[in-house]
Amino acid sequence: MPFEEAKGYRFNPFDLTKVWPHSDYPLHEVGKLVLNQNPTDWHSQIDQAAFEPNNMIPGIGPSPDKMLLARLMSYADAHRARLGVNYKHIPANAPKCPVRSYSKGGAMRINLATDPVYAPNSKGGPHADPQSYPQNDVWSADGEFVRAAYTKRRDDDDWGQAHTLVREVMDDAQRDRLVSNVVGHLKDGVTEPVLKRAFEYWRNIDKEVGDRIAKEF
Repeated sequence: MPFEEAKGYRFNPFDLTKVWPHSDYPLHEVGKLVLNQNPTDWHSQIDQAAFEPNNMIPGIGPSPDKMLLARLMSYADAHRARLGVNYKHIPANAPKCPVRSYSKGGAMRINLATDPVYAPNSKGGPHADPQSYPQNDVWSADGEFVRAAYTKRRDDDDWGQAHTLVREVMDDAQRDRLVSNVVGHLKDGVTEPVLKRAFEYWRNIDKEVGDRIAKEF
């Protein structure tokens, strides 16, 4: 989706509850991820793994999705609390190529630090590379950045895409299984007034499916 189209698209493209219709923006295959090995040590390779969305290579950056922007900070913060401040030194999280930074202290640091702890310096320490991270390759700030809800657009609602999924994507057999699954969960201890709202929500998505759920319940 080009940046200019994102600003005026019919619903907010950075609302993580929405799906970009493939009729407007078809998927593009960019590669294949092959899992060809199982872990041999669960603790060192799985329990200590630290995935975080702010681990980026040149050419990739975050979108304005507010949930993603919050996770850029919170994931790394959680890893520091769970694994320690130098969790990126753990082999499961360490990059394959050497990384030079000014992060020197903290418990469990294992990398030797001989560079000065300030930049720029005359000792050959790392420095910013504007060619790898050009200023014009990031999202531009357009409009006000405030602690407020997104500005509503024409197709911003809670039911439209769910209705399309139920009515146009699912076939009869899938709708039957959907109704059966929802009824089964509602019968597992859901009581009024939550029950009434559940029927209302499903009727808002699709009246026929909502009526079937209420009837079978």
